[in-house]
Amino acid sequence: MRRTRWLTITGSSRVTLEEKRSVFIASATPVRSAGDAERFVASIRAEFPDARHHVYAWRVTGDEFLQRYSDDGEPTGTAGLPVLDVLRKNEIEDAAIVVVRYFGGTLLGTGGLVRAYGRSAAEALTAARPTYFQNDEEYRVLIGYDALDRVRYLLEKKGFATGVPEYGIDPVLRVF
Repeated sequence: MRRTRWLTITGSSRVTLEEKRSVFIASATPVRSAGDAERFVASIRAEFPDARHHVYAWRVTGDEFLQRYSDDGEPTGTAGLPVLDVLRKNEIEDAAIVVVRYFGGTLLGTGGLVRAYGRSAAEALTAARPTYFQNDEEYRVLIGYDALDRVRYLLEKKGFATGVPEYGIDPVLRVF
């Protein structure tokens, strides 16, 4: 899907938080594809091979929308989903977050895990400087009156924005 304007992050970041002696290291980076996101996750795993958990979430748009998350051994829904929720609630696209956890000996419980992973991801996201990107390309399409409404509907359904048609012998539709 072609986007005209979307929210993403401008750079990479890393934050460290401690919760009941467990250390959470959250890293965020912009990505352009699922492959980029998986390589980022693999690089964090390689950087922190002795960590107990490497929880991640990413969202990528382009030709199709993809998102993925992993709890990486934490109880289901307590780690990866809160990280993904940070991206979703902030409407961030084309970004990945990995939160590494070193266990500190004290169990946090499901609520504690959700809060710790969510807070770590949110702080990494803020440090990565969310910003809007905009595609400024514009096209002018000459089209017959009989097809104008249908073509306009299909373009908007696919994510294109259209301007007010210029009416003449045949209308010209601005598409961006």
